Amino acid sequence: MRLRKKKIKNFGYHFLPVVLLCAAITLYAVSAFPQTLDEVIALYEKQEYKSAAEKASARIAKIYELRGGERLTPSEHDIMKNLESGKRLLEKAYRERKASGFFIENNEELSSLHLYLARCYHKQEKFDYALNNYLQALRYRVIKPEKDDVIFFEIAELYRDWNQPEAHARMLEAAYELNPSNPEYSLRLGIALSKTNEKKKSIFHLERYLRAKPDPEDAKLFLLLGNLYEDIGRYVDTVEHYKKYLEKKPDDGYIHFALGFLAYKRTGNFNLAKKSFTESLKLLPEDDILRRSKISEYMGDIHLKDLEFEKAAEAYKSTAQYQEEILADIKGKIDEIKKIQEEIKKLKATVPKKGESRMDVYAEQDKKGELELKSKQKEYLFTKLNAGKVRWNLAWAHERLGNLDTAITYYKQAIDFDYNPNGARQKIQKLQLKIKRGY
Repeated sequence: MRLRKKKIKNFGYHFLPVVLLCAAITLYAVSAFPQTLDEVIALYEKQEYKSAAEKASARIAKIYELRGGERLTPSEHDIMKNLESGKRLLEKAYRERKASGFFIENNEELSSLHLYLARCYHKQEKFDYALNNYLQALRYRVIKPEKDDVIFFEIAELYRDWNQPEAHARMLEAAYELNPSNPEYSLRLGIALSKTNEKKKSIFHLERYLRAKPDPEDAKLFLLLGNLYEDIGRYVDTVEHYKKYLEKKPDDGYIHFALGFLAYKRTGNFNLAKKSFTESLKLLPEDDILRRSKISEYMGDIHLKDLEFEKAAEAYKSTAQYQEEILADIKGKIDEIKKIQEEIKKLKATVPKKGESRMDVYAEQDKKGELELKSKQKEYLFTKLNAGKVRWNLAWAHERLGNLDTAITYYKQAIDFDYNPNGARQKIQKLQLKIKRGY
C-alpha cells in the first residue's frame, strides 16, 4: 500500500509540469487570436485575398492541432479508470452525456477565421472551398437573429455567382427568416423567385419591399411586378404597375403599347387603350411595322365597337398599308432570290481549271441564303398581322357607311387571304344585289 501511494504521489508530481505546459500553450494560442484575426481582416480589406486565406488557413490548422492534444490518450484514460477520483469523473461524464447534432460548440475564433477564409475563396471564385468554410463558420457559432443573417446572405450571393438559382433563393429565405426587418432581402428574394413558378411568393416579397421603399431607384421593379401580376391573371394590378413605371419612364413606347394592349384586351378600358396607343405611336421607331400595324388594327376594333365606322375604316386602311409594304418587300426579296439562282447556274456552267476554287459561287450562295432567311422572317411577321381579318373589318365598316363597291373590293381581298371565304362570298352576293336594285 505504501508503495502504491508513493507511485501515485510521484505520478502527480511528474504530471503537474505537463498540465502547466498545456495551459501555457493554450494561453498563448488564445492570446494570439485577436492579433491573427486582425491581420486576416486587414489583408481581406486590402483585397489581398490570397495572403489573407493563407494566414487564416495556417491559424485554423494550428488550432485543430492544439485541440487534438486535448483528447485523452489511451494511457491517460487507463490512469483515470484506475484512480478513484478518475472513475467518479468518468461515471459522471457518462451519465450526463448528450447526443450532439450539427452544432459543435461556440468558438468565436474558429468561426470568424472560417468566415473570412470563405470570403477570400469566394472572391477568388473557388466556390466549393468557400461554401465548405461558410458551413464551418456556422458550426462554430450559435446563430443569432438580426446578426448572423449576413452569413446566409453571403452564402446566397455565393450560390448566385455559382449559377445555382434554387440554392440562391433558399439561402435568401434563410436570411429573411433571421432578419425580416431588412427590406433588401425581400427585394433580392422577390427577384430570384420571379424566375420560378412561385410567382405569388415573389409578388409578396416585392410588394413588401415597396411598402418599405415606395419610391425605388429602379423603375423596372414596377415593370417586373406588373409582369408577375399578368402571369397570375390579375390584369388590373398589372395596369396599375405599368402606370407607375411610365410615371418614371414616360418615353418607353413599348410599355405604352403593352399598356394599351392590356387596357383593350384584358380590362376593356378603351379610353386608356386609345391614349396609350396614341402615345406609343409617337415613341416607337418608324421601322417597327409590327407594333404600328397592330396599333392601327386595335384602334380600328375599338372604333368599330363604338360604331365609329369612318374612324374604324381609316384605322384599318392604315393597317392594310403597313401590310402591303411587307408584302411588297417579300415579293422583292423573292425576285432577288430568283435572280441570284440564275446567276449561280451560270457560274456553275463555267468549268474552272483544275485546283481552282469558285469563291464567287460561294459568295452568291451566301447572299441567297441570307435573303431567304429575311424573306422567311417577313412572311412570319405578315402572318401575325391578321391581313384577312383586317380586310373583312374594313369591308364591314365601308358597308355600314354605304360604300358598297369599296366593301365588295375588301371582301374579295378577305377571300384572297383565306379569311371566312364562304361568309365573304355571301356578303358580296348580297351587296351586288343591293347595287343592282339600287337599295
